[in-house]
Amino acid sequence: MSEGAAPADATSPERPPPLQGLLAVALEALRTRLELAGVELEIHLIGLARTLLWAVAAILCALLALAFGVVALIAALWNSHRVLGLGLGGLAFLLLGLGCALIGARIFHRGPRVLQDSVDQLERDRRRTGAP
Repeated sequence: MSEGAAPADATSPERPPPLQGLLAVALEALRTRLELAGVELEIHLIGLARTLLWAVAAILCALLALAFGVVALIAALWNSHRVLGLGLGGLAFLLLGLGCALIGARIFHRGPRVLQDSVDQLERDRRRTGAP
């Protein structure tokens, strides 16, 4: 046997042992999936913040509509055309509040489930490895 030839069972210094390489690949895949999960959580938190913003806007507009309605009721006891202006102001804020509520509900229901992309990616990885 020559000096340059290594025994068959010895690992070369350039290549890690099979178990160590498999562990490194598994940890790298886990790290990638965790990063993906973090990005998905951030996306869903931004969506939640947008939904909450529109919900708050809808509540404020509804409260303003209620205030205009009360003022209109009080003004109805006075002279004539003040009620029309206050009623239309209240109606405008009520419609604005309904619009904000519809936009917020649409944003909330439109988004995908939390971490759905991560679950899908893990399922593709599982199929690629041939696991049942």
